[in-house]
Amino acid sequence: MELRHLRYFVAVAEELHFSHAAERLHISPPPLSQQIKQLEEEVQVRLFDRNKRWVRLTSAGRLFLDQARRVLIEVDGAVLAARRTIGGCDRLAVASTPWAGYMAVPHILRRFSEQHRNVRIEIQTLNSVQQLLAVKAGVIDVAFIWRPSADEALQIDGLLAYPLVAALPVEHRLASRANLSPRDLSGESYVTLAAAVAPVYSQAVAGYWEKVGAPMKEQHTADQPYTVLELVAAGAGFALVPLSAYGYTDHRIVYRRLDPAPPPLELTLARARGVESPTINALLEVALQIATQQRSFFTGEGRGDSHLSSAHRPSTKSSPPGANRLARDGGGKSTQAA
Repeated sequence: MELRHLRYFVAVAEELHFSHAAERLHISPPPLSQQIKQLEEEVQVRLFDRNKRWVRLTSAGRLFLDQARRVLIEVDGAVLAARRTIGGCDRLAVASTPWAGYMAVPHILRRFSEQHRNVRIEIQTLNSVQQLLAVKAGVIDVAFIWRPSADEALQIDGLLAYPLVAALPVEHRLASRANLSPRDLSGESYVTLAAAVAPVYSQAVAGYWEKVGAPMKEQHTADQPYTVLELVAAGAGFALVPLSAYGYTDHRIVYRRLDPAPPPLELTLARARGVESPTINALLEVALQIATQQRSFFTGEGRGDSHLSSAHRPSTKSSPPGANRLARDGGGKSTQAA
């Protein structure tokens, strides 16, 4: 078995489409299919179920995927560490939570790039377990991650707390309500992210339903936030999403606060403890600036439950996308942040 077999396997497992994986790997589909067949023969177990219309991981394939990722992280970390001993290059490897596209992260990276044009940024979307492994192994310089458990090997800097709100199809029977209780949603079709994709988010959501005594039966489980929102928009059910998902511009969705409110998820910037890097310090400085701007917007200059007025709205460069729609949908009030 060679490392390329693992890279090919991971690409197919993440894309679940041989042509898309081949394009990502810059090879043609037939050789890729042959390499996967050789890998399955070597490990003596079928890793994928597939036909002409779809590709799916087997239970053995899902277990193998976790181990393959760990191996590649360790190997890539060793390569990166070796390169850094001879100076390396102006490069910043960043990992982010799957929800990053709906949070402050794109704004942070854009402003950082504007100020540090000589730094090449490489971004990966990983779940929290993979992020922590990658940071500790040195494969990733920093990770934008929901706050993890305390870890002496990590330096964690808090950025911004995102409340969770209910996203519903615009035609839903509860869509006209300004505020909802968990009991209102009991028995409703429910959409969520797979726990393996977003474990911190999944634990927070499951813990909330348990605490309020309104356990939800998952009707639809998706592997990407975009898919969760698409399912909601299509009328498949409701979902609990970070407040920042208001940036999703599909008018088939409305967003509503819950009472009692779910615990917020705190976005943090994580790095290996003891690593001193002017580049990472510069990124953290930009991240704190953007977080302060967005926190002031969501809380009305730092005051929770304040009214959103034009005087409180910063420019669109620092406001989260779709935040004005939040004000319209929520009766003109900002959502409370932690």
